[in-house]
Amino acid sequence: MKNKFRQFSPVKDFLIESVKANKIKTIVLLSCCLLLFITGIIVAVQTGTNNPDNIFGFALREGSFKIITSSFFTRLLSSLLIMLLLLLFSLSQFLFPLGLIILCYRSYLLSLNICFMIIIYGFSGALLSIFIILPCHLLCLLSLCLFYIVAIRTRRDWCCYRGFRFPKQRLFTCLGFFICLLVISLLESILLAICSANVILVI
Repeated sequence: MKNKFRQFSPVKDFLIESVKANKIKTIVLLSCCLLLFITGIIVAVQTGTNNPDNIFGFALREGSFKIITSSFFTRLLSSLLIMLLLLLFSLSQFLFPLGLIILCYRSYLLSLNICFMIIIYGFSGALLSIFIILPCHLLCLLSLCLFYIVAIRTRRDWCCYRGFRFPKQRLFTCLGFFICLLVISLLESILLAICSANVILVI
């Protein structure tokens, strides 16, 4: 058992080193995401149900296997697209604000839609949002933020060593982010199917 934990220690150390090496960017990234998350809550509360056109990002039909399966692939495709964009923006330090905007906007959409779900569906919407949807989407958002920091660290290593200095643990770390997003999305879909959810967040 100890040997299994030791195999993961290089990955854990690399993640910690990446965060420490980009401490300022990490603080800015998380702070801005938190600020936009709070902004989404404020906007949703002030808007209420007066303007249904502001409600977007989730399916408003009765939950079924087909809808849940479709939303799973939509969420996964969305996360993969964001990962590719973040990887592209990490190639230059001047493109960091673009990645920051994408992650902050996703944070804003998350809180906005969660609040709309609670406002429209009441108690059932609150239960689904608080115990299933919000935790899963927050984990996805944090994974994307960490992926961006790791991608920036990889670009910095390339600049320092004039080539791709990419040990196994770094490759496994990047692949691990996609697997992590896959598992989170799958877990969310399974839980929504078990609960026969009537609304599914698909941002």
